[in-house]
Amino acid sequence: MNRTIEYHGREYAIDLSFDNVLRFFELLDDPDFSQQEKILTAFEMFFIDKVSNIDADFILRTVQIISEYVSSNPYGSGAGGSSDFIPERYFSYTKDADAIYASFMQCYGISLTRELYKTISERLQWDEFKALFNGLADDTYIRRIINIRQRSTEGLQGQELSSLLEAKDYYALDDDYNAEMQTKRADDMFESLYNMARNGGN
Repeated sequence: MNRTIEYHGREYAIDLSFDNVLRFFELLDDPDFSQQEKILTAFEMFFIDKVSNIDADFILRTVQIISEYVSSNPYGSGAGGSSDFIPERYFSYTKDADAIYASFMQCYGISLTRELYKTISERLQWDEFKALFNGLADDTYIRRIINIRQRSTEGLQGQELSSLLEAKDYYALDDDYNAEMQTKRADDMFESLYNMARNGGN
């Protein structure tokens, strides 16, 4: 995606790096911010430089572009049985952050922490991050956690059943804080901002 938004002859640089989008998801999960504060902060955090003297049309255009980019899924809603697709209800960008970081290092030799020392334009962008995430090998830490969450207990008995139930409990994920719900909150946030701009801020 283009990293600038052109409006009335001016270009505005936007930050679509993976860490900025992850901070956006953290913001949406933060109970210490009101909905109004989240909306204002979310809009500002995607612009590299402070933006002033903007109008509703600019906000509407920006919200549409960024929301489509952040929420897009290359496989659609069903994935068609692709082995690369990871159902979003089985992981969280925030709770599973350590496992995701470890998996990128294991699979690709990419240190997401070191990525933060690069300039914004040189860092992994969100679409690159998601593509690499979906391509993680089955033996990576996050993939093994997801497999535990997905596995059925049907037909298991004795120690095998006990071990799986123990693992499921250890890696349990709150239904409100998986990636599916995080993406939904992002969509709701952008929709609220869109409606505010369309209604003149009322």
